[in-house]
Amino acid sequence: MTITAAFIGPAGSGKTTLISSYSEWLRRQLFMRVAIVNLDPGVEETIYKPLFDIRSIFTLKTIMKKYNLGPNGAFLKSSELLIENLDLIFSSEPFNDLDEWDIVLIDTPGQMETFIFRPASSVFFEKLNKITNIVLVFVLDASAMKTIADAITLWFLSILIQAKTGLTTVPVINKIDIAENVELTRMIVEEPEKLMDLAKKQLSEGFIS
Repeated sequence: MTITAAFIGPAGSGKTTLISSYSEWLRRQLFMRVAIVNLDPGVEETIYKPLFDIRSIFTLKTIMKKYNLGPNGAFLKSSELLIENLDLIFSSEPFNDLDEWDIVLIDTPGQMETFIFRPASSVFFEKLNKITNIVLVFVLDASAMKTIADAITLWFLSILIQAKTGLTTVPVINKIDIAENVELTRMIVEEPEKLMDLAKKQLSEGFIS
């Protein structure tokens, strides 16, 4: 069965760039048949060629204009429109013929909270889970993890996402080359329990940073 990896993460974490690079690596190194899906209606341009692009149905700008909404309201509205257009989405490539692909990479909206914590994601993933094996890739920006508090926040967010979706969620560190605290980034993936130990120690000393 085809594997589907949905990339989620905070705005600016580098989901789109990672998908582009990863797709090329899969094609060149593993000779895999890779399809990319863009579900972000707010992106102006993509550095990859999506097989399906939600912007073919609606864009953030058209939603803002049609419904007289600001950017945040438009992102929330886009999650409703995603549900309304599920039949059209799943009747399009690559979803209508997944056997043609080894893996499908899904780029989700940059405003993560307007997608993953809205009903749209539950409905979308429930339908998708019936036809493919899904894994969520939670992209963490290493350059944003400067303190223990930063790392713990992102770690708990990954747990919250898995609890919300019920899907296997794999944390992936991005931008490691510009990380200020490499040890924190290593711990969040390999030994997250140590983060709590460090936090408890700092709290006992009267601060946490």
